[in-house]
Amino acid sequence: MTLRLGLLAASRIAKDAVVDPVDEVEDVEIVALAARDPGRGQRFAAQWGVGRACTYAELLAADDVDAVYIGTPAALHRRWTVAAVQAGKHVLVEKPLAANAEDAAMMAAAADASGLVVMEAFHWRYHPLVGQMREILDTLGPIKRVEASFAVAAVHIPTTDIRYDLSLGGGSMMDIGVYPLGWVTWVFGERPRVVSAEAHCDVPEVDSSMVVELEGPGGATATVLSSMVAPGRDRPSSLIVRGERATMLVTNPLAPQFGSTLLVETPVGRTEHPVSRDATYLHQLRAFRNAVVTGTPFPTTVTAGVEIMGLIDDSYRAAGLRPRPSLRDQMG
Repeated sequence: MTLRLGLLAASRIAKDAVVDPVDEVEDVEIVALAARDPGRGQRFAAQWGVGRACTYAELLAADDVDAVYIGTPAALHRRWTVAAVQAGKHVLVEKPLAANAEDAAMMAAAADASGLVVMEAFHWRYHPLVGQMREILDTLGPIKRVEASFAVAAVHIPTTDIRYDLSLGGGSMMDIGVYPLGWVTWVFGERPRVVSAEAHCDVPEVDSSMVVELEGPGGATATVLSSMVAPGRDRPSSLIVRGERATMLVTNPLAPQFGSTLLVETPVGRTEHPVSRDATYLHQLRAFRNAVVTGTPFPTTVTAGVEIMGLIDDSYRAAGLRPRPSLRDQMG
C-alpha cells in the first residue's frame, strides 16, 4: 500500500517534516497541497513537486488522499484535525497538539471515535538517540534532577512573527518549551507537577521566555527553560539528567542531524557515545507510515499530547498568564 498524503497548509515546517524526507520513505507519496491562498498553494506545489494545489475542503474530500499533515498554527489544530478524522483521513499534526488541554482532549476523543491514526509530530521522539538515552537512564540510579532548555536568539523571531500572536497559540512555551517539557516528562515516565513558573512578555500575554520548576516521582526536581529572546546566538537545546550514580548530558536532543553529543559522567570519568546524524523527520515519517499501514504502535499519541498540553496550561497559570485561548473563544 502506498500512503497518499496531503499537506494541509503551505507552512515552512512542512518542507522539513514531510517534503524533504518523503523520497527516502518507501510507499509514501505527497499527492496534494492545500492552502488558504490559491496563489501560495500553486507556488509551493510547483516548488515542492506536489501534483496539485487545492483548498482545505477539497483536500479533505479527496478520494486519493489517505492522510493529511497539518502544519497550521496551533490554534487551528483542533478544527482541522477533527475535520480530517471525520472525513476519514489519518493525521500527522504539528506540535504543540492544540491551543490548550481542552482542545487537545476534544481531538483525542475524535481520534478514539474514528479509529484512525492521529500522531503528534514530536519528531525527536523517533530518532535512534532516544533509545540510546533510555539505555543510559537505566544506569544512572534514581533520578534526582533534570534540566532541559531550548533558546532561540531574539534576532530570529521578531515580535511581528505569528509566534507572538496570542490568538494563534503564540508563546515561547508553545513553540519552544513544549520540547523540554516533553523531555522531562519522558525522563520521569509520568506527568510531573508544576511547582512555579516565571514568564517574560514583550507582547501582552505572550511569553517571550519562561522558566518552569517541576517536581517528579520520588521527589525529583526539574527546570525547563524556553526562550525566543536569547541574547547573541541560538543556544543548542540541552538535556541534563542527574542520577544517584551518574549524570547524562545531551546537547541538541531536538535535532541530532545537525550535530549532537551524548555524554555520561561518573565519579571515575566521562564517556562520550556516538550519535546518528539521520534526520529526525525521516524516522518520524516512517513511523507514521507504519502506524497507518501496519498498525505499528507509536509514542506521540493524542493521549500523550493531552498530558503535555495540560503541563503547558499549568505553566501559564503558574506564571500568572492564561492558557492559550480556544478558537471558539475567539469567535464568541
